[in-house]
Amino acid sequence: MSWTHEQQYRLAIERRILREHMPDFLFYNPAAPGEATVEGTFTSSRGNTYRLVVQIPTGFPDECPSCYVADPVPLTGYHQDMIEYGNSHAMHTWLSDREPWVRLCTYRPERWSAAHSIEKVIQKAMLWIEAYESHTVSGRPVSAFLLNMD
Repeated sequence: MSWTHEQQYRLAIERRILREHMPDFLFYNPAAPGEATVEGTFTSSRGNTYRLVVQIPTGFPDECPSCYVADPVPLTGYHQDMIEYGNSHAMHTWLSDREPWVRLCTYRPERWSAAHSIEKVIQKAMLWIEAYESHTVSGRPVSAFLLNMD
């Protein structure tokens, strides 16, 4: 299986956007549908570094990418490890299909559209990390620190 011409064009645009706006995030296996990822690191306002992985689905751009915090592992929350929350609206997480990575809820799949970009997924993951760090100090859920923007 390979990307369609339209998908290849879209992925080229996504690569250009990331190269210009988020040079710390790179494509891996871009020619392999189902294996393509965007990976990079983000340093929070508190100085902590996180590795993010965005899995590009075979149906991209019409299908929602999955986003994970791949490092640090485990990602420790105030009460328990974040992966233990599974599908949690309060914590903005999904049940992970790539344990021990925490899968973030950046978009609800039914609200995803091709108008959204991988850059925006990463931006939302960065906001999640800032909210997560506030959670680790206060014990309040991640959702208390995020606007409902999806």
